[in-house]
Amino acid sequence: MIQWLSLALFFGILSLFFKIHLFYVLFYLSIISPLLSRYLLRAVFRRLDVDISLEPRNIFYREASKFAITISNDSSLPVYWLEIISYLPERLVFPYKMGEINRVPAKGEISLSYEIKGLKRGCYEVGPVIIQTSDIISGEELKNTLYPEDRLTVYPKIVPITAGRIHSYQPIGEIRSDEVAFEDPSRFRGVREYTYNDSIKRIHWKLSAKTGVLQVKTYEPTVGAQSVIFLNLRYQDYQSFDRDYKVELAVTLTSSLATFLVKKKQEVGLITNGGDMLIEEENLPLQKIPPKRGEEHLIRILEVLARVTSKRTEDFSQMVYSESLTFPRWVNLLVITPRENENLMRTLIGINRRGTNISLFTLIDYRGDRKEEGIYIYEIPNEDRIKTL
Repeated sequence: MIQWLSLALFFGILSLFFKIHLFYVLFYLSIISPLLSRYLLRAVFRRLDVDISLEPRNIFYREASKFAITISNDSSLPVYWLEIISYLPERLVFPYKMGEINRVPAKGEISLSYEIKGLKRGCYEVGPVIIQTSDIISGEELKNTLYPEDRLTVYPKIVPITAGRIHSYQPIGEIRSDEVAFEDPSRFRGVREYTYNDSIKRIHWKLSAKTGVLQVKTYEPTVGAQSVIFLNLRYQDYQSFDRDYKVELAVTLTSSLATFLVKKKQEVGLITNGGDMLIEEENLPLQKIPPKRGEEHLIRILEVLARVTSKRTEDFSQMVYSESLTFPRWVNLLVITPRENENLMRTLIGINRRGTNISLFTLIDYRGDRKEEGIYIYEIPNEDRIKTL
């Protein structure tokens, strides 16, 4: 712009001294041209419509998501050059800063897309996207920064468990129980006399008409086989030299066990003392997912595992003891921790004596599966060992 002002001043001086018509024309053009060019560029830039999409927003490990940018020009004038800078997740894409220069035609559009591969679990912000241009004549720069609302969630790696030798997933399906407060209508048990608390739907009308006394149907009390995974991500329990690797191994083991049990049509729950990468809060409470079955419930567990991190917290064994009291004694507890210790073993043995089936998974070198004081112990040094569970 300064150059054009200097040029206008130059032609103005010439026109005053020489009184030549051409110098007057050039003087006025040097003033009007940059002003008009700036006005038109601003008008076109304001009419650019930027559409940013991320599909899918949730992906499994090593799947890909597409980050697409579409810029539409509703004006009758083109944008001769437009720089588009996109910032992608640094932990998933290299280089993470993408820049391109394009011409946006009048009444037209341009599209850009980038593939983001889920190489590491987590929840990632995508963006910002910066579009900028400048006026060729006046030199004025125009810039717009857009922040997409969508986040990309990469679920943790799931290692298929092929052997199926885990004691804690037995029995499969339903187990009979006399201490549970619901009955399975597919398992007829017998009849008894009607009481005022009984639902009219349970009345056995044919037998009631035959005996002259209202009779109601009774069924076998049952419960679904339940498993609860306790995931220890206490920062102090992991050694510094391999903390990152062992934390990821623990999360992978958890997601693999949960997937395996859901496929066995069991109810699965999760309790972890880990943090959440989206919440910067030191006193974050325990993350709990009550036992349920089904694919939708599994996705809920995987979403928590995608964001979970290690954090400094209180003793893990105390957490296991207090939380185990909230479940019936027949539940299966699957405890995942970097290594066993005296306090934890004492706690698990006490819980096991109440009749609770417990499997302990430690992230140390494999020495063979074993059973100590009623506790099944599995040693998981790497992902390959998960397959043989």
